[in-house]
Amino acid sequence: MLMKKELMVSVFCSMAVMVNAQERFYGTVKDEQGLPLPFASVTSLTTNISYMTDRSGNFDFDVQTHDSIRIKVAYLGKQTLNRSYTTKQSKERQTIVLRELSLTLDEVNILPDVNNNGHSNSSIHIDKQAIDQLQAFSLVDVMNALPGKKTLPLDLNSLSTLTLRGGGLSNPVFDLNNSQGIAIVIDDMRISNDANLQTRGLARGGLNGSTLTSNGYRDSYFGNQNAKSYDTPFQGIDLRDIPVNNIEKIEVIQGIAPARYGEVTNGAVIIDRQAGKSPYVASFNINGGSTNSSLSKGFLLSPKWGALNSSTNWTYSNADPKDKVKSFHRYTQSLMWTNVFGKIKNTLSLDYSGRNDNSRQDPDDATLRTSKFTNNTFSLNNRMGIQIGKQWMKNLQVNSSISLGKQKSYASYAVNRGLTPIAYLDTTGIYEGKYVYLSTMTEELIIGKPVNASVNLSANGYVQLGSVSHNLSYGTRFNYSNNGGQGVVSDPERPRLVGYNQQNLRPYSFEHIPSAKNWSLYLEDQFDLTLGRRIVSNNLGVRYDVQNGYGTVQPRFNSRLQWNQRWTFTGALGIATKAPSLAQLYPGPTFIDYDLITASAGGIDPSLYLLYTDKIQIDNSRIKPSKSFQVEFGVERKSLWVNSSMYAYYKKNSDGFYAMNNLRRYELPQYTVWLNQTTNKFEYASTGETLVTGGFIDHQLTNGLASESYGFEWYLSTPKIPVIATSFSLNTSYNYTKAKSALNDAFTPETKTYLNDNRYIKTLYYEPLLLSTKSLMSKLNTVTHFSRIGFVINLSLDINIMGENQTLSSQDPIAYLDDNIRYYTLTADEAKGAPFNTLVKQTKDSKTENTPFVYTTMNMGFEKEIRKNFRINMRVYNLLDLRPYRLITLDNGVERIFNPNTKPSLTIGTTIKF
Repeated sequence: MLMKKELMVSVFCSMAVMVNAQERFYGTVKDEQGLPLPFASVTSLTTNISYMTDRSGNFDFDVQTHDSIRIKVAYLGKQTLNRSYTTKQSKERQTIVLRELSLTLDEVNILPDVNNNGHSNSSIHIDKQAIDQLQAFSLVDVMNALPGKKTLPLDLNSLSTLTLRGGGLSNPVFDLNNSQGIAIVIDDMRISNDANLQTRGLARGGLNGSTLTSNGYRDSYFGNQNAKSYDTPFQGIDLRDIPVNNIEKIEVIQGIAPARYGEVTNGAVIIDRQAGKSPYVASFNINGGSTNSSLSKGFLLSPKWGALNSSTNWTYSNADPKDKVKSFHRYTQSLMWTNVFGKIKNTLSLDYSGRNDNSRQDPDDATLRTSKFTNNTFSLNNRMGIQIGKQWMKNLQVNSSISLGKQKSYASYAVNRGLTPIAYLDTTGIYEGKYVYLSTMTEELIIGKPVNASVNLSANGYVQLGSVSHNLSYGTRFNYSNNGGQGVVSDPERPRLVGYNQQNLRPYSFEHIPSAKNWSLYLEDQFDLTLGRRIVSNNLGVRYDVQNGYGTVQPRFNSRLQWNQRWTFTGALGIATKAPSLAQLYPGPTFIDYDLITASAGGIDPSLYLLYTDKIQIDNSRIKPSKSFQVEFGVERKSLWVNSSMYAYYKKNSDGFYAMNNLRRYELPQYTVWLNQTTNKFEYASTGETLVTGGFIDHQLTNGLASESYGFEWYLSTPKIPVIATSFSLNTSYNYTKAKSALNDAFTPETKTYLNDNRYIKTLYYEPLLLSTKSLMSKLNTVTHFSRIGFVINLSLDINIMGENQTLSSQDPIAYLDDNIRYYTLTADEAKGAPFNTLVKQTKDSKTENTPFVYTTMNMGFEKEIRKNFRINMRVYNLLDLRPYRLITLDNGVERIFNPNTKPSLTIGTTIKF
């Protein structure tokens, strides 16, 4: 027993010695002229802790004596460097020289890249040079450059959200869920859309039909456009709202995100902005009727006041300069103040963003339709890092943010309905409405004031267990969402929509909607294991989220086995959840109106309008978070001539948000009505009979969607071949997704179909949706770079090999609802007999929609730099004007036109530094 105690004491003493076996690593960051670079970002890739240089460009941090030292150094407008050092080198101060970003550098990176420096094994990195070369008007254009995404021409007059693995299904509700589960993270804070309530109410129109729409318009490039929605209450962020001129780096996570990131069921886009001194940078891009201009500058203030960075962006697009009916306008202003106070670094950001989608009256439109959708947001974000220096807390990070928005959705058009009955009661019951002459401009207005706030407290520590160093990070986050807007503004005497599916609008305020409060905890352990001569790098983590009252445990890990200098194998697994938004939890009331008496002598007096109103308040407050589970395996090979990376994945999404139809059945009294000649008033009395009516009218949210996805992504690239000054890359992406809903699909026929007993079919039921999508595409890129003259040419070819959307569920009805609101199940024989055999939902050939042949799109971009302070850019979409075309006629006579490419689109731009 004594020997055991002595052994245990010696083990713990040795571990304590190893814990305290630390040294300090010192470095200085300078520019090419030898001048120090204050406020440069220095990240220890071993511990994943970020530091900032002081006013003299110096930095230092603790390192373990037996660990190698790997750092990443970044500065605004400079080339980011990764460096490795031995512990012996830590005894001397190391000098890191950052070169100015320029096309005269020997190596430039203008394409999305996959490397091992990200938060996930398969992360895609897009650096500043790649962003600039794309001449992006917004984040939309950058995301279209991702592998597996089709390159598209500029379109600022259409809403655009992002989907990643598992997206692209024919039913849009699946893509709504996909985009909602992608976190957009800017400067370590998630941009939340959870307080967006710009909708008439989910209960009224479901996930797809409850937002306001614009009037149709003509686009000089795309042709005639139908009515569109510009609000995103049930999906992700509109990427048009995010300019890219002040972005230094983007990382796209499609695989398993670290445990520190929440709300990432379908991925994350991590955006970094850099602070520091920089010259004035002015840029201007033009494409048809669209222009984009920006101005940025980094100021070094007095020695005590740090650095101030300012960035302004203004974007305008006119769909058709000839009539100027539809326009898009965005203005953003960003201020970032950074300073170092001893061991404290602090960055304070103030951002304003304003967006306006405006549709004016078309002189050729007799209804005089107009619409306007505005979104103005002020946000304040503070990031404070404190070097503590303790074993269990090397660094403490305190991040807080708040955003205050004002959103307006407005639509109007002229109506001339004449004498119209109007319902106005906002409670349930039978009452007398009134008649009005409805010949006026009707308006619909929704005003929201979303508030999103977040506080994040995190820390990094270090533990030595035996010969393994464990770099720990842990933290907690609290998220708050609320909306105190005026809500749905409606004038009962000027209703825009009357009797739509027995539903009529009433005013409804957002001020009394409850707020949403979610919180989380996480722990990550980053460590390396040595197996003989091989190294396994691991990031193991666990996250606990409480979302809408539901707690979920989410284990996640990313591991890399470096077999040798050429081969590396990766594996990852993780669970993630996404909380429902306020618009999904609290949809507001729906008013169901049924006419009982409509009587008039030709005018308002005398007239009588008797109706029944049912006020329905849907309760979605117990909706669970949606969930995803993903497994990923990869293999990477490096060689002198070709680098290859392949990642295969399986992903399962469950508990997705789906709006089901509620069945309502009403037995309403019948009345007889007459005109009293003495009083000249209509009078009425009950007949004692009842009318049975109802059907599928309103919607309720359920966790009724699920999907499974399989696929792979394969990246091939070569270094620049000196003889031709050209490098090549080929990215191939394959995805197969099968998705389903848990509820029968209800459909109301456009015409009445009578049965033998004189009943008619009011609603048909079909099997729950079962869909699949399949896609295979490659992107071939060549980059020709003449560093001596600062000139780059990029040729890219989208090769669309396969695309298929298929409906797998049976299209034969399985049940029906008759006009007495009674439910009847059909046998297989009944479904094949009359009249149900004529009510097939889709013909056999319309269940599958294929890409009929392989087609390509060639794009080109070039960039010329003059004396490092002036650049001219040009990018052409569909350079060769390849426009494949095929007309497909289905068995039911419907014609499908396959015409995927549009005519060439040219963007020209310039950048000036001064």
